[in-house]
Amino acid sequence: MNKLEELLEMWKKDSVVDRTEPGREITNIPQLHSKYLNILSHNQLVLRDTQFKINRMKRLKWEYYSGNMDANSLERYGWEPFLLKVLKTDINTYIDSDDDVTKLLAQKALTEQVIESCLSIMKELHSRTFQIKALIEWERFIQGT
Repeated sequence: MNKLEELLEMWKKDSVVDRTEPGREITNIPQLHSKYLNILSHNQLVLRDTQFKINRMKRLKWEYYSGNMDANSLERYGWEPFLLKVLKTDINTYIDSDDDVTKLLAQKALTEQVIESCLSIMKELHSRTFQIKALIEWERFIQGT
């Protein structure tokens, strides 16, 4: 299960409102807010770190595909020398389709989706107080009080 699936599974459980205990549900909002704010903050840091890794990897791959990488670096990363002569204008095509770069880009996309989902959950939590208030008013109306 990936981070996004775990987050959505947590929210599936946390999104359920106990209609019999609206007071408890209202006091639970700050705890849920804190929980998802921590997840959001952590993933924002992960996103920044991933972007730094992407930038470094693109530089390394530029050196690799342009033939400017020294033997020590090749050995350190476990890469074989790139024997094709590539035009400078074509290097980005190789970099953009490189497995190491695409793995990092996929990690970045997943982290961005987790952040987007957290922001959506936080928005929903913000309106939960109003929803619970409406529920209480509805129950009073139904009971005729």
